[in-house]
Amino acid sequence: MNVHKASNILISVIGKGRLKKDQTVGYEQTEYVFNPDKEKNNRYTASKTAFFGIALYEYLTNVECIQIDKFIIIGTDKSAWSELYQILPHYIQNSEDIAEMCLKVYEEEKEGISEQTLIEWQSTLTKYVPGLKFYKIEPVELGKGVDILLEELEKDVDNNVIFDMTHAFRNIPIVFSYGIMLLKYLRKINKIRIFYGAHEMREYFSGLVDGQSPVIEISFIDKLVKMIEAMATFENSGYFVPILNQLGFGNREKTYFKLEMNRQPRREIEEIIKGLEDKLNTAEHVYEREIVEIMYEEFSEMNRQEKLFQRMYKRSQFFYERKQYLKALILLYEAMIVLCADVYNKNNMNYEGREEARKILKEIECKNVNFYPENNKLIKDPNEVEIIKELEYVRNAAVHGSSSKGNQNYLEDIESFKVLFNSALNVFEKMLQRRNQIKKG
Repeated sequence: MNVHKASNILISVIGKGRLKKDQTVGYEQTEYVFNPDKEKNNRYTASKTAFFGIALYEYLTNVECIQIDKFIIIGTDKSAWSELYQILPHYIQNSEDIAEMCLKVYEEEKEGISEQTLIEWQSTLTKYVPGLKFYKIEPVELGKGVDILLEELEKDVDNNVIFDMTHAFRNIPIVFSYGIMLLKYLRKINKIRIFYGAHEMREYFSGLVDGQSPVIEISFIDKLVKMIEAMATFENSGYFVPILNQLGFGNREKTYFKLEMNRQPRREIEEIIKGLEDKLNTAEHVYEREIVEIMYEEFSEMNRQEKLFQRMYKRSQFFYERKQYLKALILLYEAMIVLCADVYNKNNMNYEGREEARKILKEIECKNVNFYPENNKLIKDPNEVEIIKELEYVRNAAVHGSSSKGNQNYLEDIESFKVLFNSALNVFEKMLQRRNQIKKG
């Protein structure tokens, strides 16, 4: 089996450099310290630079031994592009052609580097560092950054994205964060890592000397993005596997599958409920607690639905609220059949039992209502019969793609469909009340 290695994409935003105080050529430089919260011998101090992206590239390649497949650098016409000479091996940096080209870039970027010069500079550097790509944008081009990422991240290839947000205008990290959430649906993104050269946070770390800045990896953003995706998936479809995984429950795919197939994994549900109860007491953050509370209520409700028709009914409401009308329609109709099977003691877990219940509902309950309604167990009113018939007609037409037999245009007019569906919900609730009265008696 061929295993495709994920591409590692480093994205860095380069800003304007601070001119040297002694007015010599170049910009003020900083030593960036990685892992600043660890003991001194576990820290890594990168070479001095005015551009954090260079330090990050050095750390990733030298310390984490990550092969950077693409290094995308986004800046304006006045960004410190000349500082990128530092990405070159030391024996190359002082060569005559590099020094000459670097000085040209430095002089131009003061007033605004031309597109041609930037292309030449990129071509010069990529001779030694393949995968380097420059993009010049205007700060107000908010959507351009997302367009660039779509251009550079290949389709059908797994990508690990590493983003440096140190020198960006304040709006760029915000746009990037939302852009990445969109990109995860347009490209295959395995992992997101975000780094920040936090010069203003020096006082929060001990052991740093003048001229050094701590580096922070903001792993929390990747966690939040995954939480957002998982919650959105659950809210829109009821698929709870990703959010339970984010909460530390591992892969619960088998449990979900059993529920979708109308099995009764009560022991597994009770196990999840117990785990959620424990997490309510140990959740470190408010957002975690609120998510746990939502899931706890969801699974507790499942556990209270002992009967299959109850679960089907609840699921039909769930899908109706989320505009998934076909699923809602099928589940509500089948809930009525299963409820009938329960009342008439038919086995709703096999085909024959359900068919018997279907015949009882249609040929006994619905037909008797005009003559001997008092003999019926579930249907007591002719209007209820009409609603059940219309529901069946619409259900069959929607499933098979045929025309409805009913008088109303339920398949074309959403408002008419909603009226029918809500009427059918009311009928089911009346049937359920009558069933409960029978069981009590």
